[in-house]
Amino acid sequence: MPPHLASLTHYPTLPGTFAPGRTVVASRTSVSVARVWFLFAVGSLVLAGLLSLMLVVGRLPFLSSVFTDPLFFKRALVVHVDLALVVWFQAGTAAFLALALGDALPRKLVGIAFAFCSAGILGLLAGAVMPGAQPILSNYVPVIDHPVFLAGLAAWFIGTGIFFIGALTAPNSRITSLPDDVIVALRVAAAGNVIALATFIVSWRTTLAGLPPIGFYELVAWGGGHVLQAANVALMLGLWLLLLNRWSGQSVLSPSTCRWLFSVLVVPHAALPVLALAGTSNPAYTETATQLMRWTLFPVILIVLGLGIRHYMLHRRASTLPRSDFRLIGLLGSASLAAMGLIMGAMIRGSNTLVPGHYHAAIGAVTLALMAAAYEFCAAVSPAGAAELAWKRAKAQLIIFGAGQAVFALGFAIAGVYGLGRKQYGAEQHVRTVGEYVGLGVMGTGGILAVIGGLIFLAIMLRCIGSWRNRALPQP
Repeated sequence: MPPHLASLTHYPTLPGTFAPGRTVVASRTSVSVARVWFLFAVGSLVLAGLLSLMLVVGRLPFLSSVFTDPLFFKRALVVHVDLALVVWFQAGTAAFLALALGDALPRKLVGIAFAFCSAGILGLLAGAVMPGAQPILSNYVPVIDHPVFLAGLAAWFIGTGIFFIGALTAPNSRITSLPDDVIVALRVAAAGNVIALATFIVSWRTTLAGLPPIGFYELVAWGGGHVLQAANVALMLGLWLLLLNRWSGQSVLSPSTCRWLFSVLVVPHAALPVLALAGTSNPAYTETATQLMRWTLFPVILIVLGLGIRHYMLHRRASTLPRSDFRLIGLLGSASLAAMGLIMGAMIRGSNTLVPGHYHAAIGAVTLALMAAAYEFCAAVSPAGAAELAWKRAKAQLIIFGAGQAVFALGFAIAGVYGLGRKQYGAEQHVRTVGEYVGLGVMGTGGILAVIGGLIFLAIMLRCIGSWRNRALPQP
């Protein structure tokens, strides 16, 4: 037996066809690379949670003398957001790409990507403790205006960019644990991340240097941030296809259909780095980014959702897994949050808390899909016992987090309908009406539920990661 086949377990199934619920195991090379990216993903959530805890602890009266820098908490908030959104989503995308293509990627390229990303995480964390460094709460990618933080953020994007370019140019692996339509979706998500990186680079070069920091970084992040949202949607939809495939044993889309459909989602955003060449102060740059987000995301989401419902109806009797299976629970929760995000987005008429309501529903949809797929990921890279234990708790965890995120976003929306302004905190909020109070109360309740669901997820994932000390892969 050839050496590369001796290191894996392979099920001789038809292309795109898997037995429902069955774990399909990738090569050891793929597993090794995927595990590192998954460590980045889960580690970013752990660090983000610790930073959010620091935000709470630091407000305690008897600890106020310890934290003498008044900007420290806003810097911690910036790092928290970048870890919980940028690093979590990009590392999650890379983990699944590695599972599909790991043995087709040059090892030197992967090593360089890991080195840059490790340095990037260290830079982000170091930026939070730089005395006097100014936090900039720009949309999409908030930053700390300090060379250490900016170098760390650049290193992270360079590392992931190297990996995503490698994934786009790598041939299809002869042995893969993912169906063809999912691999196509993940490659499109990688392309979106590369376009976002190109947009960030061009925007950095063409944004006027004399602008105030908030204006400068807002323009730099605007175009690339919008492209990141498209890449995240491609990731979410690809994971929907994966969850449906694992539930039914059949692929939802053909590779060619998937390629055309997902290209409509991401390829138009390639205009943004070109438009940024003319300067980010050009209205065409900012307006095009907004219109692309408005008109390219929802049609593809609705089409994939409709095809997913059709797939479920065709296979609901043939599948050996129950309708309450965690894969369908995660898919339903993610789709519901995505629908909430679209509805709230259509309701936005000004700068109120409907905007963060829409945003948290949208990112909650991506996060829930990634959480649900993470259980499948653990099954592919962990010993069988660890995966089975995780699956037992998956359904409850996904319900708690999904419900919490939905209630959290709904609270923002209620307050926004009654006129509560966004990016206002404490006494700045000027809460006046009963509707605003109700909205904030609902938001707080949902936030607590979402945090509980997130902590349960981290506990399960850390236990699975602990099982990796046993080098054995799952067995058929």
